[in-house]
Amino acid sequence: MHSFMWYIGITIVFTIVIIISIPSEGAEEEFLGTVGAATFPGDIGERIWLDYEKTVQERSQGKIRLRMLIRGETGGEESRMPSLLRGRVHISSFSDSGMSRVVPEFGLLTAPFLFDSLDEVHFVVDNYLKKPYAELAEDSGFIVLNWQDVGWLNIYGNKPLLTPADTAGYRMRSLQSSASVLFLQAIGADVIHIQRTELVSSLQTGLVEGGESSLVLYASGGEAEYAGHMTRTRHARQFGFSVVNRRWFDRLSPADQDIVATSFGSESTQRDMANELLNDEEQRLSEMGATVHELSAEQRSEFRDRTLPNQRALIDEIGGRAQEIMDLIATGRDAFARQSP
Repeated sequence: MHSFMWYIGITIVFTIVIIISIPSEGAEEEFLGTVGAATFPGDIGERIWLDYEKTVQERSQGKIRLRMLIRGETGGEESRMPSLLRGRVHISSFSDSGMSRVVPEFGLLTAPFLFDSLDEVHFVVDNYLKKPYAELAEDSGFIVLNWQDVGWLNIYGNKPLLTPADTAGYRMRSLQSSASVLFLQAIGADVIHIQRTELVSSLQTGLVEGGESSLVLYASGGEAEYAGHMTRTRHARQFGFSVVNRRWFDRLSPADQDIVATSFGSESTQRDMANELLNDEEQRLSEMGATVHELSAEQRSEFRDRTLPNQRALIDEIGGRAQEIMDLIATGRDAFARQSP
């Protein structure tokens, strides 16, 4: 009898310990929401999110706490987007190709040779594109809080790729967008899509010989070690977007909404950060022994002539408001040309 009572006592103690160790719903309420992202120490994404968290806490005087899962705990873009739409993640960031999985019109932003200069990009985006893309996002269940400028897309390989003759039959990894696939097909490449997590090993084994990337991601992602030639085709500008789940956002008080929506650094500051990071990574590429090739006007025209017809094919494939947005881009470019010296 004594041993039985001892057993019951031990069981009760263990049960109490287990109950205490399980977080209650009240404990979860300490966090207003969850931020999900995939950043690396020191990169621009980490700096943006840590600055955002600090600003939110300061403006709310510590009342708003966010669960910061920014080291890939919520997975890559493919898994994070469903989590955002279901409300498991409340605030996140995505590339234009990641956004296009829900709103196909975002895939139009990386159509080949839409823009000729960085000033033109910023003029058209700021004055003509933010409003229609905000409307498209809200219709799909999320709100765009912030645009980030990632950089020009270029091509890279384990040899110099200076003309479409060099990319004919060359095994190249595409991004997860129709614009990327169409571009690489137009320059004659043998197009292969693999996940970014498998890219370096695929370059090591020769499954792919090159691909398409911004210079910063090329330098920081390991590609430069096994495909040491990047060609600055500058054929498309890549963007990132900070977004919030619309249903969750609508439930916040007006004061909390304002803090959540407006605590990112200014876009001019973020653009300066991106440019600073670009310069740093370009210097690091030189130290790694990688070569960055600049194209002549004639060489760039060869790539442009091959790939411009893709714009029509991409508009037809995307549908929706793609033609309207392409018309806005054309109007914005004309306006930029008129106001430029």
